[in-house]
Amino acid sequence: MIDYKRTVHSCYLATFTQALIVNLPPLLFTLLARGYGLNLERLGRLVLINFVTQLITDAVAAKLADRIGYRRCLVAAHILAATGFALYGLMPLLLPNSMLYAGLCLATVVFSIGGGFIEVLVSPIVNQISGHAGDMTLLHSFYCWGQMLTVILTTLLLRLLPGQLWYLVPILWTAVPLVTMHGFATAPIAEPSMSETPSIPLSKLLRSGPFWVAIGLMAFGGASEIAMAQWASLFAEQGLGLGKVVGDLLGPCLFAILMAIVRMAYGKFEDKIPLEKCLLWSAVACMGCYVTASLSKSVPLALAACALTGATIALMWPGILHRSAGRFPGGGTGLFGMLALGGDLGCSLGPWMLGFIGDRAGLRTGLLAGAAFPLGFLLLLLAGRQKNAETHSCASPQ
Repeated sequence: MIDYKRTVHSCYLATFTQALIVNLPPLLFTLLARGYGLNLERLGRLVLINFVTQLITDAVAAKLADRIGYRRCLVAAHILAATGFALYGLMPLLLPNSMLYAGLCLATVVFSIGGGFIEVLVSPIVNQISGHAGDMTLLHSFYCWGQMLTVILTTLLLRLLPGQLWYLVPILWTAVPLVTMHGFATAPIAEPSMSETPSIPLSKLLRSGPFWVAIGLMAFGGASEIAMAQWASLFAEQGLGLGKVVGDLLGPCLFAILMAIVRMAYGKFEDKIPLEKCLLWSAVACMGCYVTASLSKSVPLALAACALTGATIALMWPGILHRSAGRFPGGGTGLFGMLALGGDLGCSLGPWMLGFIGDRAGLRTGLLAGAAFPLGFLLLLLAGRQKNAETHSCASPQ
């Protein structure tokens, strides 16, 4: 019997790498704005480029993995992630200030391609090995711990290094994807193509109404999570008047810790807690957090709302992934690829929209607009439940 322990550990580290790809650039936004005059819209555009690149990669990753194998794709993904981080740090040394933004865009594209492959391929591997909702949420809890460590260690490095040496931070972070690359190069890989469940053609999935509901839920869930995660640091500093270190630790860092705790807790008690009810109440609580953070005059309350958003969105992404895998057995990599594409669509547009509105009406107004994302998630979840209820009612004997 094959021991997949090292494979699962590599998947955990890959999720950590994904957290770096998503959360490291925003921690440098304040330095980029102060040192190079980048406004909120251009910074938000970097986030947009990150997730649009991942979205495009999502669309091709599944077919490429089925053709050349998961191992090669995951090794290449981590090489791209490390290369992108190194380029992000080297651009100030290689380019004049007038071209720096273009260089940052290029580096973002490189590490985001790696992130797209990681996002599509890691979840189906763990689902193939285990198949339990708890293991899926545990996998995604490592994204949270990765986000937390990214915030803490990056904040510490920026505190210790002179301001003009900020570019060393992304270069030092290349260590994580390089170590993970070695893990995937040597560990056994459990590919979904090995499953005995008959595969569902993508064309059939695309004709399914519930499948498109799942895509929409992933989009709203991704926007709910990433919009707050990306802007919490800058909001704490500019909107609440806190120092960068305090704002990072009490904003995105606490956000990640609470998200991780909820995911790990659900992994332990999944049999006692209905996933559907958790998702409904999560959306309601998430709306409350966005509204409170944006409107509260109390700095501690607004900061607490930013952090608590991490708890409210914790089950959205892994919950919909597991729910969809159960409803579409045999969907394989194509299913996870399309779900990731939907999630990245939300992750792309959500933070950019907040930055766009924030530039014109202030960060608080932008954050208030973010309440539309969990509202959309809630309405779509309720519509899906109503559709299921009508289907069962029609199918029952009169």
